Amino acid sequence: MSFRMNLYTISLILISFLGMGCGISLRVYRPFPNEKSFDYIKKMDHIQVLVKDESRMKMGIYDGYFFQPEGLPNEYGPLSYLIRKELSLRGNRFPLLIDRGGKIFIDEFQLASIDRCSKNLTFVRLKARVQIVGYAEEEFSFYDEIDSHVTNCYLTGSLLTIVPLIWYVPYNGFRGNREDQLNQLGRNSLSEFFTKLESLSGFNGSLPVEELKETLPTKPKQIPAKQEPVDPKLKEILESL
Repeated sequence: MSFRMNLYTISLILISFLGMGCGISLRVYRPFPNEKSFDYIKKMDHIQVLVKDESRMKMGIYDGYFFQPEGLPNEYGPLSYLIRKELSLRGNRFPLLIDRGGKIFIDEFQLASIDRCSKNLTFVRLKARVQIVGYAEEEFSFYDEIDSHVTNCYLTGSLLTIVPLIWYVPYNGFRGNREDQLNQLGRNSLSEFFTKLESLSGFNGSLPVEELKETLPTKPKQIPAKQEPVDPKLKEILESL
């Protein structure tokens, strides 16, 4: 009877832990202070934003090995919304694009966490093309990954004996769980993309490049109207050089 109760308890704990592993919340956004999930965005007909094969309900993918791959919606909205939101709220960081208009094409965006029992691979891939009116088209490519042993198989083994549990919990805290990894890589990709877009738009961190040149003109060298008298000996030395 006692053995059945212990087995039942272990089964419940195992199911609970695995269930927690599936409940991943995707929170991808550009890391800015006091960022809101959703905000009012301006209508910008002169700027075209297109994300290839975009699905509002599947920005990321989680494959937990024991379960079927799960599509993860982003709590901060799809990628196209995040781009339009950035241009709307922080337009001063994209002066050329906002002034002249242009096109932003996201050719590929993949954010996934894939368990293979003994290891987990979490990765992000972002490929984009940006063209500001009057300028040549520019390409952007970003890839990053986290290869770890944070998997459901190791989690299951840690529940069965105490020794793996002692190793797994500190390791999980060091590497971060699948949710942490997905959100971190997603935010990194957006941060790099918007930094590149700022550079293409003439933003240098404080003022647009063109405004900086106008604000800080080169100061001409002033020539004194009247020359001071020169010591005769000093003049003789200078002429001999």
